Amino acid sequence: MKVSRFALPQDEMAFRKIYRVFLEQETVTTVFRPGRRLCGDYRGYSVGQIVKARVIDQLGLDRTRVGPIFLPKPVKLIKMVSIETRVIGSLVADDFQGSTPDVHDQTTLVFHLGLIYNLDPQSLAGNSVVTRICFTYER
Repeated sequence: MKVSRFALPQDEMAFRKIYRVFLEQETVTTVFRPGRRLCGDYRGYSVGQIVKARVIDQLGLDRTRVGPIFLPKPVKLIKMVSIETRVIGSLVADDFQGSTPDVHDQTTLVFHLGLIYNLDPQSLAGNSVVTRICFTYER
């Protein structure tokens, strides 16, 4: 069964509430998303693109085509500086620099993506593709 996915604006990147403090303090600069998120792909970005970092107030659900509800104001503007697809099994310690405290190696990344995207560990095996996105904050 093909899952229908909700299209979010291309000029936004969604973050869970727990990560808001890291956006406000500008300490998170690296995020991972499952699959390919390159320019032209579903929910993809391009290097140099400036987007609004938005915080989700109420979760949505792709399969029901219900989008998330965001807090009223974007937290920050962020600029994409590096976007690459990688196989989870190829990630090394340096790849996690700038991530949130709960994502610091392959094992914690799999757990994090499983929780956020409701994926089982088998769908995030070592040969699964993720997109590593690094960004800076715009003033």
